Amino acid sequence: MSLLWVIICGLLLSLATGLVENQPEASIIGFTYYGYPMVWLVTKTLQPAEFRFTNLAVDAAFWITICFVAFIFSEKIVRPRLGVGFKYREFFLLLVLFILLGLVMDFVHESGHALWGTAVGGRLTYMKIAYFEIYPRFTITPQFCLGRVEVAGLLTDLEYGLFLLGGSLTTNIISWLLALILLKTKFEYRTQVALKILGLFGLLDLPFYVLFPQVGLRHWILLGGGTPEPLLGARNIGIPDSVFYVATALTTLGLAFIYFKALWKKAWKRIKPLSRSVLRH
Repeated sequence: MSLLWVIICGLLLSLATGLVENQPEASIIGFTYYGYPMVWLVTKTLQPAEFRFTNLAVDAAFWITICFVAFIFSEKIVRPRLGVGFKYREFFLLLVLFILLGLVMDFVHESGHALWGTAVGGRLTYMKIAYFEIYPRFTITPQFCLGRVEVAGLLTDLEYGLFLLGGSLTTNIISWLLALILLKTKFEYRTQVALKILGLFGLLDLPFYVLFPQVGLRHWILLGGGTPEPLLGARNIGIPDSVFYVATALTTLGLAFIYFKALWKKAWKRIKPLSRSVLRH
């Protein structure tokens, strides 16, 4: 049974790489390449997508091998030392939940762009999440895009800046609302885990989008936008970079304190005796 979960996880990982761009050094204009370590999906402008099933099989074998090595490591090293086993079914369900909630927060992010853009006088012309075109018509598309929103009629820097900032600002607000709900209300364990995962996506959305594109990565390291969208939006509004960086740091630390409250308490219990001994000396 454990081997079956290893194979399933390896297959899922190989399929997931179909969301990650893997552009070769020489490529055709209008072609986008996906898959890792070998390209198995090629999307072409105004043409059907090309699936390279031999490469997909090689990638699947690669990721199944990686998962098998991780399985052996957990069974032979982690389990004997910690005295615990790895519950593969629970891990698989958590992984599925993680992906689904990530798409939910992705929808919140793109909806934030649409709402802020239309609120300042723009007109929504296009919206897409993953493989789903949401507007102007709901349909499934062959090309993957983590999220895309187009709003026409934004005439000033202020309007365009609020549009750019609106995505991460909305997810940050939702993360704060979820944090306050978790503080005030007691849910059963699974609901609490789901809300925390959703809130963590909102927590990380803003700092990741500000930091990673400035060091050559994408919004979510491998996926998402390649420019620091919230920072550019803040600049258009007229907010100094230093002020925006401080605001981003403060809201991130505040959310981290709430979502990881138990870890902070444990850390403080360990630090407190040490600080007392230092003060005595």
